[in-house]
Amino acid sequence: MSRNVIALVDCDSFFVCCEQKVNPELKGKPVSVISNKDGCVISRSKEAKKLGVKMGEPFFIAKKEHSKGIYIVANHDLYADISNQVMSFLKTFSPTVEVYSIDEAFVELTGLKKLYKMEYIDLAAFIRQRIKDELDVNVSIGMSSSKTLAKLASDKAKYESCGVYAIHPRFAKEELKKTSIEEIWGIGRKLTKIF
Repeated sequence: MSRNVIALVDCDSFFVCCEQKVNPELKGKPVSVISNKDGCVISRSKEAKKLGVKMGEPFFIAKKEHSKGIYIVANHDLYADISNQVMSFLKTFSPTVEVYSIDEAFVELTGLKKLYKMEYIDLAAFIRQRIKDELDVNVSIGMSSSKTLAKLASDKAKYESCGVYAIHPRFAKEELKKTSIEEIWGIGRKLTKIF
C-alpha cells in the first residue's frame, strides 16, 4: 500500500443485520425489511436475495411472488442506535472516521500498521472481526489510496470470502479496466446518463 491508506467500512444488508442482531432467530432466513407496512423492500438478507426478492420491490408483489420470505417493517430508531455503536467502535481504532451514511464510514488507516504491528490488510480483517464479535454486525471493508477506490474495493469485498479487499495504487489501472463505469462511486451512473 502507498503512504495514504483509506478504508471504507460498509455494513452488510444493514437493516436486516440489525433485525437479526435483536432477534437471532432470524439469522440464516430470507428476511427483507420494508419501508413501511405498504412500502417497498429496502434491505435483504442473502437468503432473501437467493429467493429472488428484489431491492425496491413493492411489498405486495414481494409477498405474493416470494411467500416464503419474512418481511419486517423498518425500525429506523433501532438502525440509528446500532449505527452509532458501529461508528463509535470504529473511532477506537482510528482518530479519523468520516461517517458517510447510516451504514458506511471512511476510516483513515495511514500509519496505523506501526501502532497495531500488522499489515493494513490484516488490520482491516482484525477490525472486521472485532465488529462482528463485539457488536454482532457484519461489515465489508475496502482499502485503497483514495475514497473512490476504497468504495470500489468495499463493493468487491462483499464477494470475497474474508470480506476485505484492497486495491493497491500500483494496480488501480488494471482493476479499473475490469470494472464497468456504472460501478464507480460518484462518477459512473452520472456519466452513463450523458453518454
